[in-house]
Amino acid sequence: MHTANAEAMTRHAGDPRSSRRLITLGQVQLVRIQVGYRARPDGPTYQHFLLDFPVPVTDLVGEGDGFDERRVLEALEPVLSAGVASPWHYTIHQHRWHTSWGPSPGALEIGLLVTAGTPAAAVSLAVRDGVVPAFRELLGLADRPEPTTTTRDVAILRARRGAATAYALDPAALSLSDEEHHPAANSWTLTLRAPGGEEYDVVVGFVDGYAGSIWVRHAHHTEVHDSIGSS
Repeated sequence: MHTANAEAMTRHAGDPRSSRRLITLGQVQLVRIQVGYRARPDGPTYQHFLLDFPVPVTDLVGEGDGFDERRVLEALEPVLSAGVASPWHYTIHQHRWHTSWGPSPGALEIGLLVTAGTPAAAVSLAVRDGVVPAFRELLGLADRPEPTTTTRDVAILRARRGAATAYALDPAALSLSDEEHHPAANSWTLTLRAPGGEEYDVVVGFVDGYAGSIWVRHAHHTEVHDSIGSS
């Protein structure tokens, strides 16, 4: 019995699988951030800020996952105090995912929900002024390609995906009802309408024209009338 155990241990040591893990979270190659503001802890958000960026190759070298999520949390701290004397309450969640096949990168997703009370215009502008520098700092960690002009098709695609992510919508069901291009800022302002009449104002490229920065606001409900048979 002792000899058999020794042989089994020898076979295991020679098994290539013993030197690596079969299931792993992989290395973080993409970071996705969501910051949402709501009037009460159990209520829906009235505006969302989204940012996604690739991680530099230098962060993928070395032990562990390479990317330090604490840098993200430190950069996001100011969004809790934008325009107020004391920080708002918040809920935060983190999600990691990785696919073992294909080109899908290992991703880190962090969602921050802030209870900021009234969705007044003044509050919206204050939180935007807090989010912009925080996202700008996060982009300092990014492996950003050379800036390119965001085309209309790309802006619409990103706007639909951003609104769908923020409010759990079907991106294909969102129709474009208004658009405005800001060439100097390399940004787009678009209004999307859901089948039920809800409207969402979306700004693509609101941080220094970076297309991966998206600002979504739940605008209002528009009555949808059936025009069949009308003169």
